Amino acid sequence: MIINKFRAFLANQLGFPKGWFGKLLIRFLNRNNAVMNNLALQNLNLQAGDRVLEIGFGGGYLIEQIANTHLPQIIVGAEQSQDAIEICKQKFRTQINKSEIELHLADATELPFTDRAFDKICTVNTIYFWADLSKVFTECHRVLTENGKLLISYNSKDFLSKQKFAEHGFIGYEVAEIEASLKLAGFINVTTITGNSDRHQEFFCTSATAHLGN
Repeated sequence: MIINKFRAFLANQLGFPKGWFGKLLIRFLNRNNAVMNNLALQNLNLQAGDRVLEIGFGGGYLIEQIANTHLPQIIVGAEQSQDAIEICKQKFRTQINKSEIELHLADATELPFTDRAFDKICTVNTIYFWADLSKVFTECHRVLTENGKLLISYNSKDFLSKQKFAEHGFIGYEVAEIEASLKLAGFINVTTITGNSDRHQEFFCTSATAHLGN
């Protein structure tokens, strides 16, 4: 019973970190998700002058790695945890003051950005918490430029099931489900690569290109 209660508490914190435990968890996740974030970075194919959005930036590990390339014109983060935003405001205060980084409190289903605002979008370990996957992908397509790239890094449905997080609100997806939903949202060139880490075992990075049509 105690284990189940803690697992439910942890699952909630992973989706929406808050309070003292959430702040500790955010810092832990920077290390825990490093392999997934690094593979995402490698496959973003950043170019000089890119405008980059990360959805669900947590402790800011990937934002920091992107900033260290000195390629993007601006890096924008959208996050639903106010505690995560406060941590990263301190972490990136110099870049924020220089207008190199922006942080927004936002829901992925209603991104507060204009159409075609970004060249690249990335998100790591977030899709399990989205109530409407197709709506998020439609929003991503809306704010991407023509031929803009979306990259999603996520654990396998089997891994989430073994961790018993599915019992506490996590939504697991098969790769085919993710790819199909991206195509329905208007993306093309949808491809998936597999990664491995000691913590996450097998995980996936799916990328797709925004296509605005004729």
